[in-house]
This record gives sequence, structure tokens and C-alpha cells, in this order.
Amino acid sequence: MPNSLTKNCTSPEQLEKIRKGQEHKFRWRDDWPEMEKALLAAGTAAIAAHAAQKNPDQV
Repeated sequence: MPNSLTKNCTSPEQLEKIRKGQEHKFRWRDDWPEMEKALLAAGTAAIAAHAAQKNPDQV
């Protein structure tokens, strides 16, 4: 789930909107904290990948 939601994530603000939307849907579940961690990790990785593509010279 996290990868399909965050694969095009390009900013922390966008990631926060995704997180809030998913929280509204899934916060009642017992495993929401784990889902949230996975979502944030995938989003952070997507943001880093986007930044690396944008600035390939700065590694």
C-alpha cells in the first residue's frame, strides 16, 4: 500500500497530506501505527529519489 500511494511524492507537505488522508481511513485499526511508519518511510524514500533525479550532480 505505501509504495503505490507515495511513489510520486515530491515534498514533505504532499507526504503529510497523504498521511492525514490515510489516517482518516485507518486510524481505527490496531495496526495503524505500523501502517503509518511504513507510509512515512516509503514517502521519505520517494522524496529522496525525486530529489536525486532532480539534481543528479549532487550525490
